[in-house]
Amino acid sequence: MAGAVLMMTGCSNPPSIGGTAGPSSASSTDTAPPGVPNVAHPLDTAAFQKAPCSVLTAAQLQQLTITAAGKPDLTDPLGPVCHWDNQTGPSKMDLAVYIVTAGQGLAGIYSQKDTYQVFQPLPDIEGYPAVTAQNDDPKQGNCVVSVGVSNALFVNVLVNLKTGVDAAPDMTNPCPRNRTVAEAVVATIKAGK
Repeated sequence: MAGAVLMMTGCSNPPSIGGTAGPSSASSTDTAPPGVPNVAHPLDTAAFQKAPCSVLTAAQLQQLTITAAGKPDLTDPLGPVCHWDNQTGPSKMDLAVYIVTAGQGLAGIYSQKDTYQVFQPLPDIEGYPAVTAQNDDPKQGNCVVSVGVSNALFVNVLVNLKTGVDAAPDMTNPCPRNRTVAEAVVATIKAGK
């Protein structure tokens, strides 16, 4: 895939992922190329691809203070996505979670790491490799965290915190909050519900 698609108004672009459409479910036999973290225990995302808003449970949404209803989109070229538009709600955050089925998993991001303004491997999330790769400054309230759930698929979590007079208190440092969201998403996928 050649370019990134703007996910939310004012939000960061997700990583360009390169390659062609990948498999729709995880395979335990594929391996990551050299220099890319390997996913030893791939997760089954098939049910979440059909219902992407189910990646966060009602209890998790309450804990994250997201009161907006999720809006699924099964037609995005990157893969199934759910958007929660809650900048005017208590979370002061818009959120999008993609199950990226196009491309080559985290290998597609790593192959283009020199093209990002920010590229930073992160500590594993729920035992799965993660990276921040984006083309804008997180201090502007946007953060992208990508978590490899197999060597062919990854979950993209995009957070856009409210700026301006009524800004989110952590607006200039959104990535810790995004990590919390990504941990919840991966925990839900691991649980299979």
